[in-house]
Amino acid sequence: MTREPYLELDRMLSEAERLAGCDDWGDEEFREPLRRFVDALNAESNLTPQGVERTRSHVMKMLVGRLRLYRDRKAFPDIAREEIRAPLFLTGHGRSGTSYLNALMACDPTSYAPLHWQIWTLSPPPGHPDTDNAPQRAAGEHFIRFEGWQDPDVRSKHDYSSEGAAEDTLIQDYSFISRSIPFFWNTPSYGAWLPSADFGAAFRIERKVLQALQHGLKRDRWVLKSPIHMGQFDQLFAEFPDARIVVNHRDPAKSLASIVGLLHAHRKQFGNPPPVVGRDFVLASMEGAAAITRDMIRRRKDAAVNRRFVDVLYLDLENDPLGQVAKVYAHHGIVFTDEARARMARYVAENRKGQFGAHRYDIRELGVSLEEVRERFAFYYAEYGIPLE
Repeated sequence: MTREPYLELDRMLSEAERLAGCDDWGDEEFREPLRRFVDALNAESNLTPQGVERTRSHVMKMLVGRLRLYRDRKAFPDIAREEIRAPLFLTGHGRSGTSYLNALMACDPTSYAPLHWQIWTLSPPPGHPDTDNAPQRAAGEHFIRFEGWQDPDVRSKHDYSSEGAAEDTLIQDYSFISRSIPFFWNTPSYGAWLPSADFGAAFRIERKVLQALQHGLKRDRWVLKSPIHMGQFDQLFAEFPDARIVVNHRDPAKSLASIVGLLHAHRKQFGNPPPVVGRDFVLASMEGAAAITRDMIRRRKDAAVNRRFVDVLYLDLENDPLGQVAKVYAHHGIVFTDEARARMARYVAENRKGQFGAHRYDIRELGVSLEEVRERFAFYYAEYGIPLE
């Protein structure tokens, strides 16, 4: 028996226009990836009723947000003139401490990191002096709760608090060209198409969102974060040519195993059956991670390029978080003020690891030996002096 589609695209587009009160989508770049995602979801996923409701909420949130983003660029013309200068992008293999470092640096009052409630409630511009943020914060909290971003299984692995610093990948989702889609949902045909997509569109929409968030609230620098940027340097530098990069490094035997746990949590959050994750999946993940790592090493052989990068080891961050921030700041010429240091020290004291539950993982449980991982990444351990865990 054929079931009804989870999402009806034309109906959702019309509903989004009604809710936003406008029909200007800005450009047409989003339509093909959105259609491919919806087609894959309807044909290939097997969602629970709660998963369907959460998925629909998330997609509608992005559609309405995109419309309002472009509406505001007309209502507030100065938004388009905002300059995004020398943003800091934090990246590295998934589960290598980028979220922790991002949260620390977001404590600096001279920095600006997008918060979850801000990127999910873009309109009116949150920093504009006439904007009442109370309804936006309430809406952001609703999305966090309703869509399961604080489900216990998710929160034990990653804290998506409404007031917390968000991955800029969630900003790029407004383009619907997103590696989070095949991570959150079982959509293999979308995942197969994704490598051919124009990821430049994701960075172009990100600039527009950052301009909207910056409007009326001036800070010295943006602090942005996503492990996905490890494979996006060409598009990142094309859109942000003065970007500065921080790369976190961790023993792949630990980071690969940890990200599988996060995959399970997000698939469950959006109502998918448990993903089949075994030896073949891990081997394919290893090959992908090794390829983007070799590409980064290759491009950094150029001394001028390499000066834009600074490296942080996961265990060093665990043992001396403020020391690693000081290292990043020194490399990129940022003043580490006493106020910033005090705020970060307070964050460290108040946010102990595992406070929302222990996240235990072992790559050997997935059918791959430690020796296999370490042999495949021998070049990576050697290049950055990564200690074994």
